[in-house]
Amino acid sequence: MYLLDIQSDVQSIAEAIAAVLDLEVEIADINYMRIAGTGEGKINILKKLEGNLVYKEVYETKKSMIIRNPGFEKICKSCGFYGNCMEAGEISAPIFMNNQIIGFIGLIAFSEEQRERLFIDIEGILLFLSKLADLLASKLEQGRILEEMKNQAEKLDHVINLMDQGVLIVTKYFKVLQANEHALRTLNLNGLDELPSSVEKWIRRVIKLDKIENEPFIIQTRPRETKVIVTKRPINNEEFLISIQDVDTIQTIAENVQLEKRKVFRSIIGSSSQLEAVKEFALRAAQSKSTILLQGESGTGKEVFAKAIHHASERNRDSFIAVNCGAIPENLLESELFGYEKGAFTGANKIGKVGKFETANGGTIFLDEIGEMPLALQVKILRVLQENEIERVGGTSPIKVNVRVIAATNRALDKMVEEGTFREDLYYRLNVIPILIPPLRSRPEDIFTLCDYYINEFNVLFNKSIKGFDEKITQKIYEYPWPGNVRELKNFIEYLFNFVREDFVTWDSAKDLINRKLNNESFVIIKEKQQMVFQLDLIEKETIQKTIEYIKMNQLNMDEAAKLLGIGRATLFRKIKKYQIDI
Repeated sequence: MYLLDIQSDVQSIAEAIAAVLDLEVEIADINYMRIAGTGEGKINILKKLEGNLVYKEVYETKKSMIIRNPGFEKICKSCGFYGNCMEAGEISAPIFMNNQIIGFIGLIAFSEEQRERLFIDIEGILLFLSKLADLLASKLEQGRILEEMKNQAEKLDHVINLMDQGVLIVTKYFKVLQANEHALRTLNLNGLDELPSSVEKWIRRVIKLDKIENEPFIIQTRPRETKVIVTKRPINNEEFLISIQDVDTIQTIAENVQLEKRKVFRSIIGSSSQLEAVKEFALRAAQSKSTILLQGESGTGKEVFAKAIHHASERNRDSFIAVNCGAIPENLLESELFGYEKGAFTGANKIGKVGKFETANGGTIFLDEIGEMPLALQVKILRVLQENEIERVGGTSPIKVNVRVIAATNRALDKMVEEGTFREDLYYRLNVIPILIPPLRSRPEDIFTLCDYYINEFNVLFNKSIKGFDEKITQKIYEYPWPGNVRELKNFIEYLFNFVREDFVTWDSAKDLINRKLNNESFVIIKEKQQMVFQLDLIEKETIQKTIEYIKMNQLNMDEAAKLLGIGRATLFRKIKKYQIDI
C-alpha cells in the first residue's frame, strides 16, 4: 500500500498541520509525487515534483534536512531557481515504515514571519515532524490492514457464493446468521427473515445431532421435497457451519459451469505447454474483478484472450466493448471513450453521445494499445479505475459506471513510465493482474495446429479443398520467425489460398509465391547452418528473457519457467548461463 492510496487522509493531515503552525506543508511519496499540499502546493497535487533536490538528499542520508537560505545553499546550485528562490526556509523529514522510507514531509516558509516561526525551535519542529511521520506511517499501515481485511472478507463472500453447495452459519440457538445464494435456492427461500416451519424443524434437528458428515436429509420445501447431503462443523462454541448439497442437481451444475468456462478458452488455437499455462492463468483471472493488463507482441491474440476472459467471467451477459487507443485520432478519443453532452463542441450531435465506458456498463471494456493513450486522457482513465465514474465532454456531473477494464499493449509500459510518457499511477492500476502472451516463435508446436485450423477455415471461405503442404513448405514455415505472430501466419495462408490451384500444395508449385511473400516481409531464408544457429540462438535467448520477466511479474518460480518453455530445470539454468541472462 502507498501514500497515494490514502491520499484524502494525507491531505487532511497536511491541512491540519498548516492550520496549527501557520506554515505551508508538502507531503510527497517515494517517487517524488506530491500527495498532499497546502497553499500554492495544493494546485499541483498528484503531480511529480520538479527538482526534488532536498527530498533526494533526505532519501540518501535518511535524515531530516534544514534549508535556512533557500536559493543560496550548496544543494541549491543545480536548481533552476538558484539565487532567486521564492521560499524563505524549509525543513524536510523522511517518513519511515518498516525501516524503509515511504515518503517525505516538508514544512515551508514563504515570508519572514513564517521563517521566524519555522526556525525559532528547530529541535521542537524536528520532533513534531517525526511524530507526524509516525502518524502517517501508522495511518498507512491501518489502511493496509483494513484493505486487506476488506479484500479477505469480499474474497470469502465471493468464494462462498461460488461454492457448488449451500452454506449456512447457524447459532446453537437455531438462529440462521448467514446463508449463501446456493443455500437460499436449494431451500427455496427469499431471505432469512421468516423461515418456513419445515426448514426451522430441519435446522433444529441438525444442530441437536452431535456429528453430521455427509448425512442424507429430506426437507419439505415448497412446492416439493428436496433431498440434500448435509455436513455440520463447529466454527466456535456458539456457531456452526452447515453445508448442503442438492443430490439431484449439484453434480450436474458443477460439471457444466467448469466445462463452459474452459470451453471459452478452447477457442484459442494452440496446445503448447506455454499457451496452455497462459490459458489456465487467464481462466483463473477471469473469475476476479481486478483489472488485467495483457502484454505481448503484435499479432499474438491479445483481443482473443480479452474476449475469452470476458465470456468466462461473471460479466459475460453484458457487453464486451473493444477500443483501439492507437487507431482513433487524439482529438476524438476522449469523446469516443467518455461521450459528450449536447453542444459540447462544434459539430457535436445535438442530443449528445454515450461513450464506450457507458456502453460497457456492467460488462468489460478492452483498451487495446493502451501505450498510445495521450497523457491528458490517462488521468481520466485513472479516475475511472479509482472512483468508478466518468464525466462526459462538456458535462458537469460525474456518471457512475461498473466496468471491468482489460488493457493490452505491445510496448514496455514500465520503460515508458521511466521516460515520462506514461503515468506511473495508471500503470500500477492497470497492472493488477499481468498476463504475458508468448510469441509464436517461442511455441513452434502451435504453428502446425494453427496452419491446419486456417486451412480448414479458408477452404470454406474460398470454396476449396486444400489438404495441406508438403514437407519442404512445412519446414520453411517452421524456420520463419513470424514477427507478426498468429496474425501474420493467418495472412500468409490466406495469401496462398488466393493463388494455389492444386489440392496438395508442393514447394515446386508454390516456392515463388512463398519466397515473394516472405522476402517482402523482410525475411531471408537462411541456408548456411552457422547463420541459422545464430538466428535461433537469438530467438531462444529472447524467449527465455521474456519467460523470466513473466514469472517475476506473476511471482512464479524457475520450475514454472522451465515448464512454460517445455524444457528441464537443469537445461534452463544451462541456457541462462550460456546467454548470460540476469535473473
